Amino acid sequence: MKTIAFYLPQFHPIPENDKWWGDGFTEWHNVRKARALFRGHRQPQVPAELGYYDLRNDEIRHKQAELAKKFGISAFCYYHYWFNGKQLLETPIKRMLADRECAMPFCLCWANENWSRAWDGKDREILMAQTYSPEDNQRHSEHLCEIFKDNRYLKSDGKPIFIIYRIGKIPQVEEFIRILNETATKNGFDGVRIFAVRNPTCNVPDEKLAAWGIHDIVDFEPNTDDFPHRSISGKLIRLFQRKWNSFAKIWHGPELYSILRVNYNSVVKNALKLYESLGAHHHPTVFPNWDNSPRRKAATIIQNDSPEDFAEWVRGATSIVKKRPEENQFLFVNAWNEWAESAHLEPEQPMGTAFLEAFKKGIEC
Repeated sequence: MKTIAFYLPQFHPIPENDKWWGDGFTEWHNVRKARALFRGHRQPQVPAELGYYDLRNDEIRHKQAELAKKFGISAFCYYHYWFNGKQLLETPIKRMLADRECAMPFCLCWANENWSRAWDGKDREILMAQTYSPEDNQRHSEHLCEIFKDNRYLKSDGKPIFIIYRIGKIPQVEEFIRILNETATKNGFDGVRIFAVRNPTCNVPDEKLAAWGIHDIVDFEPNTDDFPHRSISGKLIRLFQRKWNSFAKIWHGPELYSILRVNYNSVVKNALKLYESLGAHHHPTVFPNWDNSPRRKAATIIQNDSPEDFAEWVRGATSIVKKRPEENQFLFVNAWNEWAESAHLEPEQPMGTAFLEAFKKGIEC
C-alpha cells in the first residue's frame, strides 16, 4: 500500500506574496495569528521540533523525510502551481530535485484554481488567474515530463502518477490529457496515470472521467457530503453571520466568526461507510484534524484531540484498501503540513508525534 501525504510548499517568502499580503509573508503568518474561539479550541497551534521553518533550508526537508519514513508515509504529494507557464512556490520542488541526498519519493498535484483574496474575504478579487491554451498544454506537459524523469518520482507500472485538483475546470480536458500522455510516451514512459480529486466543488461523474481516460479518483477529505446532518437553526445562524460580515466589510464594522463545528467521529463513520461502497479506483483520504479558522472568518472546525480516533480511521481505511489489487492500494493523507488548516502530521506542541504514531499504528493493522 502506498501512503501519500499532501504537501504544502508555502513556507518560504516569494515576491508575489510580498506584494499581495506584505513583506515576508508565508503560511506561518496565518498560523501565528490564530486565536482560540471557544473553550477547548486548540489554537494557535505551535510546531514542535521542526519549528517555524523555511523550506529554502534543505536540512528541514531532510528532517521531514526522515520523520515521514519513520512513521509510514511512502511519498509526499507536492502542490504544483502553474499559471500558463508562470510558476508559484516552486522553490521547494526545485531544491528537492537538485538535492540527490533526499531520497523521499514524491508526486505532484496540480492545484489548478485561481488565486484570490479569499483569506481576507475578498473571494472575487483574483490575484493570479488560471488560464488554459493548447500551446500551454504542450509547454506544461514538457515541463512535467522533466520532473517525471526523476527516479524518486512515484510511478505505477511505468506511468508517473499525476493528480489534478480541479479537473472539471480545464476546458477541452481531453486534449490536455492526450498531449500529456503523448509527451510522456515520447519521453520513455508508458503514459501518465492521472488521478482526479473528488470533492463537493469538483464532482465530475465517474462516467465522464472515464470518457476522458481517467479512472482514478482521490476522494478528498474533508468532504461536506460526509458531515452529519445540520439543523435548520444552525444553518440560519451561519447565514446571519455571513450576511453580517458582508455589511461589516462595507461599513468597517466588527466582523463575526462564522463557525461550523463538526464532530470528527461522525465524519470518520460516514467516510468509512462511503469507502466500503466505492470501487477499487476510488482512493480514500484521511486527516488528523481540520480547522481553517486561521485563514477564514467563515470557518469549519473538525477538531480531534484523540490520536487514537485518528488511528481508528486510518485502520478502517487501510483494511478496505488492502483488500484491493496491489496496483490500486493507495491511501492519501490531508496533510503533511497544512498548518493553517490544522491538517498536519508534523509534530505539534504539546501533542508531539502522537498523530504520526497513530498513523503508523493504523496502517499496521
